[in-house]
Amino acid sequence: MHILVCSKNTALAEAASRAFEARRPRLTLCESGLEVLAAVEIVDADLVILDMQTPGLSGLLMISAIRELAPNVPILALSTSPQEDARALSYKGVSYATLPSGAQWKGQALMATLAQVGGRRGVSSGAGSR
Repeated sequence: MHILVCSKNTALAEAASRAFEARRPRLTLCESGLEVLAAVEIVDADLVILDMQTPGLSGLLMISAIRELAPNVPILALSTSPQEDARALSYKGVSYATLPSGAQWKGQALMATLAQVGGRRGVSSGAGSR
């Protein structure tokens, strides 16, 4: 399993690694919108985890570009602040979650979101399965 994580927040990559630990994922960490677009072109990704606050390109622009480059890859868009355009994401087939911000967030919210989204999108974390 290969996961692209687009965020400057390393806690996001760590949480994704823990959530998919049973599947031993290969993670590619991108720190900007342009980096994730370049990675989508050359990596056969199974999932893109996209921090909507990643610098460079707007979240919706990144999602549209990813859809053009890799139309079938599942995308999980995350934010620590509610996005005004979150409803538009669902029309693009993107799963969206707002995570708690600050010290309360230790990755559990992301792991729960990944498990929930994975079940719906066929990208199971494998947690708890043998």
